[in-house]
Amino acid sequence: MKKICFLIIANILNYAFMKGQVSKAFPPQERVTNLMNEAMKTSDLPAVVAIAINNKQQKTTYTYGKAVWTEEAPVTVQHIFRIASMTKMVTSIAALQLVEKGLVGLDEDLSKLLPEMAMIPILSNGQLSQAKNPVTLRHLLTHTAGFGYRGATDKELTDFDYTHWTYKDNPRRFESGTQFLYGSSTYWAGKLVEKISGLDLENYFRKNITGPLGMNCTWFNVPDSLKQYIVSSGSRGADGKQPLKESPDRIPSTKVTDFRGDGGLYSTPEDYTQLLACLLAYGKAKKVQILKKSTILEMNKNQIGSIQIHNPDAFYNPGSCCNLNGITSPTAGWGLAWLIDNEDKAYGRRAGTVLWGGARNTYYYIDFKSGVAASIYTQHVPFNHPATTGLFERFSEIIYAGK
Repeated sequence: MKKICFLIIANILNYAFMKGQVSKAFPPQERVTNLMNEAMKTSDLPAVVAIAINNKQQKTTYTYGKAVWTEEAPVTVQHIFRIASMTKMVTSIAALQLVEKGLVGLDEDLSKLLPEMAMIPILSNGQLSQAKNPVTLRHLLTHTAGFGYRGATDKELTDFDYTHWTYKDNPRRFESGTQFLYGSSTYWAGKLVEKISGLDLENYFRKNITGPLGMNCTWFNVPDSLKQYIVSSGSRGADGKQPLKESPDRIPSTKVTDFRGDGGLYSTPEDYTQLLACLLAYGKAKKVQILKKSTILEMNKNQIGSIQIHNPDAFYNPGSCCNLNGITSPTAGWGLAWLIDNEDKAYGRRAGTVLWGGARNTYYYIDFKSGVAASIYTQHVPFNHPATTGLFERFSEIIYAGK
């Protein structure tokens, strides 16, 4: 009888765990700090912030180094980082809010709403041609609309002669829904949000996402009163292999007027963790529901069928972006905001974890099955540098080790 009861309880716990209803307990903060300090002994990073939160609101944080590399003030979770492509997740949430309201469909032809996007021709083998397939919001959110990044994700876009180019984006590279190419698709998702809502992205985010969640340090245009909290950033040379050198443009000198849904946000680790915690709770936090649970569940499903996102021979700029090797894999999928990692990690992170990052080496993941969301913030290029990705892996090993 005892054995039967034990098996029943074990099965219940296993089912709850699989449904993301069991929280992964973190180690004591002191242990996390000590182990991360050991890892930093071989690092050249001047500053790091890493945070993990579980679905019981237990949080563990690690900070190291100086906010401004040449000054003495230590970096904190309230300092402001350039989160680059981690903007894409916020834009995707905004677009899906409009879907929930019935203002646009995921598979609706967007040529009437965004004619300036729809008319952009396709570039293939040096030749331009007009597209036949309509672009949909699902294509934009899954990077299957054909838009890449010049100088970062596609060689033909990089080599193309733009002398007489008058369109509002680079050429597309293929018909919608046929291939995957990481690029500016979420820029157009942002323009769709602006067109339908009548608000620019700064104000839309403040009204519908960052404002309700209390993310008061998350902006495209950082208010003057907050600019002192922007951290240093640096680079490793044109080949990405030189000693890390601080960049001179810590404080932005020009005001953003063309808000990009694919990048450009500044945020703090504390702010972004509030958003991650909200998503981990299936869209609800602080008595605010930013998305329905059914929408979050749909975001976590592979939306691209058999289309492969892993291409180890893909073009990238070694000094900046976007080398995706080690981030994508042959089994990975793409949801409505993020990559889906379909493989378990040896330290405990579960298959089905969603994740992405930003060009200056900021990264996040949400492991719904384990009830854990984590992120790391450094500020240097090139993207996907082992100084940060290796450290994030170590942080993850530590937090999943539990008590």
